[in-house]
Amino acid sequence: MKFVTLLTLSLFFCGCATKHLASKVEQDKYDGFKEESFLRYTQDRLNGLDANKYAALSLCHQKDFEEGLTTLRGQLKEKKKSADYWNQVGMCYFLREDYPKAEFYFNFSLEQDRNKNYAAALNNLGILKLKDRHFDEAITYFNKAKRGGHKVPRFNLAQVFLEFNLVDKALIVLEDLHRSAQSDPDLLFSLASAYLMKGRTKNAMGILDKIPNEFREREDIALINAVTLYEQRNYYAAKEVLEATTFLSYYPLKKSAQKLTDLVEAEIARIEKENKERE
Repeated sequence: MKFVTLLTLSLFFCGCATKHLASKVEQDKYDGFKEESFLRYTQDRLNGLDANKYAALSLCHQKDFEEGLTTLRGQLKEKKKSADYWNQVGMCYFLREDYPKAEFYFNFSLEQDRNKNYAAALNNLGILKLKDRHFDEAITYFNKAKRGGHKVPRFNLAQVFLEFNLVDKALIVLEDLHRSAQSDPDLLFSLASAYLMKGRTKNAMGILDKIPNEFREREDIALINAVTLYEQRNYYAAKEVLEATTFLSYYPLKKSAQKLTDLVEAEIARIEKENKERE
């Protein structure tokens, strides 16, 4: 189990499921967080947003930052006391990776909220602290943001628990979220990984089987599937998954996949040697 724990932990803050919800999801029905975050919206989904309310933010998500910020500046007189407005400004800078400005505007967004408790800005500040690996501050922001039942900060909080191997705490959050997001690929990936970290491979595989087919070849999902098969001693199936997946997007995933491939091939060689000796 030591290999599973170390590999799974390496996946969480290196893979798509644990920095923040950013992997693209084409269909609304698979996006369990669609009401709270546009980070996983594809071009088509962004085009379908309310043009009056989200035109500028949509432009920033499409990396047209100057046009998006110009549009927001044009709304300043009308919306200067709106927490949502300043959060959108902060998000444009966040997407542009200008994190100091993003933090400034997220904090300014909170100043416009009477109770200093605007959930979107709190969550975004938590993400910034997470990027800086200031985990205590991130947890504080996520705990504040989750009040009122908001799902994204709860998901992010679960990722922090997993980073510190607090798997039981993470499972409480993830299992609860799963009740209302049965097909979300990032949630299912995180839940399966948490089960695997507990050695509950049957539960992990049951969750992985729920991931919609169009996400099965995603590198992080394929890898955690192969790890689960390896732990179940289904080495040939694990090899098949690894061979069918090209690990390109992130070096730590590629490195973990190679380590797992070596282990799988060693087990297969052992089995075939034992079979030949019995002949």
